[in-house]
Amino acid sequence: MNKRTKIIGAFLAASSIALAVPFVAQARPGGGDSGFGGCGSHGQRMAMAWGQGGHHGGGLLRTLDLSEAQRDKIFELRHALAPQMHEEMKTVRSASQALRGMMQQDAYDEAKVKALTEQRAAAMSRMAQLRLRNQHEIYQLLTAEQREQLQQQMSARQARRGMGPRFMPGGIDG
Repeated sequence: MNKRTKIIGAFLAASSIALAVPFVAQARPGGGDSGFGGCGSHGQRMAMAWGQGGHHGGGLLRTLDLSEAQRDKIFELRHALAPQMHEEMKTVRSASQALRGMMQQDAYDEAKVKALTEQRAAAMSRMAQLRLRNQHEIYQLLTAEQREQLQQQMSARQARRGMGPRFMPGGIDG
């Protein structure tokens, strides 16, 4: 092999590793790019805790004594959110797939990589905003007693995971 081939090979190996790091970080134990599946990002874990985890059921809300009217309204809110989340997830998957394909290209296209990563990040940001708005709307349906109960459950869950007030191991000082 000549010097140029070695340099190109080393560059491709380094690029492959650099491109793989974000995907490894996003990997879910259950596999795939599922929207709420596995134990993905903090936002996804919070969505599951709030009962938006697909087959995971009601999460923290399941233990609250919700009235039938509350359950019906929560059902409506969740189902109104689903199409928007689905569209954003399609964008995330598409951008992720295109980024994975970029590592196999002959030339590195920095502008295209930047555009794809920004597109993916924007979709993930919109998903987080949609989830939080939905959780806020659900929270507004709860009585003062249910809110207190929910807060206690969330605190207990954080304590079990060794997470403090700012979602950091050991809390603010840890």
